[in-house]
Amino acid sequence: MDVVLENKELVESELKAFTENRVKFSLKRLFWLVRKIKVRYSAVKQSNTSFNQNCLIELQTFDHRQIEVSVTARDRRTALDMGLKKVYKHLQKAFQKAQKYGRLSRNVYA
Repeated sequence: MDVVLENKELVESELKAFTENRVKFSLKRLFWLVRKIKVRYSAVKQSNTSFNQNCLIELQTFDHRQIEVSVTARDRRTALDMGLKKVYKHLQKAFQKAQKYGRLSRNVYA
């Protein structure tokens, strides 16, 4: 599983390490199903004095399914946690659907 962190601004090493560790921990049960993850942070101006943080998570599974989730929160860590929660639910749903129709075993083990 590749974790790619994209950001237009300079990303500090602490945030990069936190993001990688959080992604690996959140998806530890279904990590074998994931091929690639991209996490992108951006700032969204709310008013003249405050900014909200947007976190976009793009995920590619082994059966070439694209899952994209975008979450806006007050800080990056909260946005990442909320986004990973949504991604995990979508990934579970995709896995159950693939198991139901027998499509997953052909693509993962071939």
